[in-house]
Amino acid sequence: MAQSFRKMGSGWQTAVWRACLIFVAVRLFLLVWAVVATSINPVPETPDETLRPYLGAPQLTTGWEGLLLEPWQRFDALRYLRLAREGYAHDEDSVFPPLYPLLIRALGSLWGGSNVALLAAGLLISNLAALGLLILLYWVTMAEFGEAQATRTLVYLTLFPTGFFLFAPYTEALFMLLALGSLWAGRNGRFWLAGGLGLLAALTRLTGWVLVIPLLYEWGRQNRIACSLLRNQPPLRTTHYALRTITLPKLTDLLTTFLPAAGLLLFLGWRWWVGLPPINEMYTQYWYQTTGVPGSDVVTAVHTLFFGGEARANEYLALALDFGVLLLLVGTTAVALRHLPRSYALYAALLLLFMLLPTSEVKPLYSFSRYALAFFPTFWLLTHWGQNPWINRLILYPFLLLYLYYSGQFFIWGWVA
Repeated sequence: MAQSFRKMGSGWQTAVWRACLIFVAVRLFLLVWAVVATSINPVPETPDETLRPYLGAPQLTTGWEGLLLEPWQRFDALRYLRLAREGYAHDEDSVFPPLYPLLIRALGSLWGGSNVALLAAGLLISNLAALGLLILLYWVTMAEFGEAQATRTLVYLTLFPTGFFLFAPYTEALFMLLALGSLWAGRNGRFWLAGGLGLLAALTRLTGWVLVIPLLYEWGRQNRIACSLLRNQPPLRTTHYALRTITLPKLTDLLTTFLPAAGLLLFLGWRWWVGLPPINEMYTQYWYQTTGVPGSDVVTAVHTLFFGGEARANEYLALALDFGVLLLLVGTTAVALRHLPRSYALYAALLLLFMLLPTSEVKPLYSFSRYALAFFPTFWLLTHWGQNPWINRLILYPFLLLYLYYSGQFFIWGWVA
């Protein structure tokens, strides 16, 4: 027993050390690269409601704020900051669940509640979540697939072309930390923790509800042995054992697996209670998306990329990356369903299905390359294949080049994902 605890402690120390090393290296690189990118192509000091909408926040152009914070004043980050500052005063912001902006408001208020304080709070929360995610991902990868693959998984994730979003004031890192924690807790039979983390994940991002299915699967898988034992008991003992062991504790565990869906229902119910417009109307009006047949966006994207269509024609490179990422996710999810632990594969499959539901004639496959970060099975499979040095180079070199390009684009207000 003592040896087992020492081994676990050593594993956690390794996870913390490796994760901190990668985190610090990437974070320092992004700090320098943001300065270089904005020096080569300076951002105009005058906001533009179409090209550079700061949504009521002042643009930080001088001092340490301009150096450290301004490159992260981009796109959805400004919506989360407006939510933290004004709440759901703007209908178009009401599609975003409340947990992340509430955390920003709570921490930012401790520093005075100014726009600078809120932006700094958002960055701190996301970066702490990113560090926690890297530590947990290393540990889970080591436990599931061996220590040899853990470091490479962290490298592939952080250097994925859109991996810099883990360090931006976006929900990526927080959602992924909660989702992976929920899946890992479920895999280890701690369903109260799994359900609670899943609920928080759904209050961070709408897709968090998909955790219900893998958690239900884990509950059923882990109870198969107990059910097998029950079938081998004499009738009277079976009845007593079932009431004591299955009906009470196991039923409670079963109920907790639905907490991620409860998180989504709480958010939707609260929106209705306070009189916000239906969420589908908001997506149609402000985000040009409707719910359609899964895969309809793929047809639109193919039409643009190969047959001269107009949807996102002004974002051709970003659309091409989103389409390439879609193919990667479809392929790796199919492989995961055959070769990885089923709960992780189900999570990826349901997440992919949810992402394919929105349909847009204007913005097909919007932000797919960013949402791909949450597909842990994809990175585990890439890590497995990357054990071959040539395949490792085929993965890592394009990742690095695209990472430089897209992070630089982000810093100068170019659309990425």
